[in-house]
Amino acid sequence: MLWLFACSGTEQIEQDDWVDYREVYPQTDAELVLEPPDLVVPPYSDQQTCWYTTYEGDDVGIVDGTFRQSSLFGHHVIVMRTNADEDDVPDGTVVDCTSSENMSDMEPFVLPSNIEGVGLTHLELPDGMANKLKSGERLLVQSHHINTTAEPVLLNDRIELHIESLDQVDTFVAPLAHTSTNLSIDPGEQSKSITCTFEKDHTFLYLLGHMHEWGSSITVDYNKEDGSIERIYEILEWDVLYRDLPPIHRYGEDSEYGSLEVKEGESFTTTCTWFNDTDEVLGFPEEMCVATAMVYPATVAMVCDVD
Repeated sequence: MLWLFACSGTEQIEQDDWVDYREVYPQTDAELVLEPPDLVVPPYSDQQTCWYTTYEGDDVGIVDGTFRQSSLFGHHVIVMRTNADEDDVPDGTVVDCTSSENMSDMEPFVLPSNIEGVGLTHLELPDGMANKLKSGERLLVQSHHINTTAEPVLLNDRIELHIESLDQVDTFVAPLAHTSTNLSIDPGEQSKSITCTFEKDHTFLYLLGHMHEWGSSITVDYNKEDGSIERIYEILEWDVLYRDLPPIHRYGEDSEYGSLEVKEGESFTTTCTWFNDTDEVLGFPEEMCVATAMVYPATVAMVCDVD
């Protein structure tokens, strides 16, 4: 087992300054465990942090995993790739990456495909499929928490990944994200559409939409090469519970949605509608508009961020 972790910096914070909500996670037989340091989330805050590390093992395929967070405060914890130079950002560095301006050197890498509950998600891939992880790759764990209480809270996250040698992998998969981090949502009802074009042919494993508590509806339209348009994802009454437990469309021969295969040059249009009941303009990451998926064959994430 390879355990990548960092020592907690909580000894620098007086005990009375935070409420301890750290979880005691079960023992794991995962071959690769990513455990960033404990962190304190201020009261009434929406905080995203990124912890940097380097994978030094053999080239492998990541075949499944478990992503653990607080069920009270966790929003997501995922693995991302980064091109940040280790001289500039040494292993063990923790930075605030709440703003989209601090996300330019990273891309999604290992994302959950199944949601068991708030704070507990899983990666489950079909036999023979895997995310490709190369020796020496720089990784970061992105942790997103929302604290709606009046007290600072102390939290801990953990990611457990199961790996196999590359000779056991037939097909590589990678995440896809169509989004806009340049959001400016005025009070009242507002909408935004995002159109992203595919640069290669891909087959989808799953697709889901993501917004936060001000969301009211989200749709994804598939713009085909023959000029036709098919609505492939539609949530006309967005529930705040979907922020953490979104409806997921899974594709394949036995799926109610059938198979989804897109061709180079085709596109998706994602449309999000919100109702901002505050007096303030909402931006990212207070609100989001994302269509995210897992596709194959692919080894690198496909991220389309539209202004």
